[in-house]
Amino acid sequence: MKEKKDALETLFSQLENQWDTETPRLGHSDRFLKKLNATPIQKKKKNWLPLSLAASLLLIVGMISFYQLKNEQPIDQWQNASSQTKETHDYFASVVEKELIDLKSKQTPETEEIINDALNQMKVFDQDYQKIISELQKNGDTKQLLHAMILNFQTRISFLEEVIKKIEIINLKNTIENEKFI
Repeated sequence: MKEKKDALETLFSQLENQWDTETPRLGHSDRFLKKLNATPIQKKKKNWLPLSLAASLLLIVGMISFYQLKNEQPIDQWQNASSQTKETHDYFASVVEKELIDLKSKQTPETEEIINDALNQMKVFDQDYQKIISELQKNGDTKQLLHAMILNFQTRISFLEEVIKKIEIINLKNTIENEKFI
């Protein structure tokens, strides 16, 4: 601690005649108090007024354009597809939807995890299908894309059927075990 005191004393002794000891001009404290008591807040409010108006207008224009974009009709994903491709999609999509409804109707606490996993897998299938649709939009109707679309739907349907069979087996085992206790 004494070393710190010594260091400070040597510092002050070195700077002894270098201090600014000039006295301020006459009326300095009055000018200082006048500036201190001035209200610069009012000036800032006036400066922010045009900026706040511009920001409000920008917000309104942004909201209007957002809602206009939201209300626009989406691009027809089937514009480059033949009527056969549309019909194929509609048929298989309805079958998949029926299987999904059947799957969800079988949900119990015992099967909840299996159903959630199946729905996650269905999202993966749907992502693959969206890639096929984007290729269809770019390249038009081709046999390869039609085959890939049908294969995707068939895979979904068979997957859902397998999951439903497993759920029915689980429910059957639970029913048999419950009957043993009665």
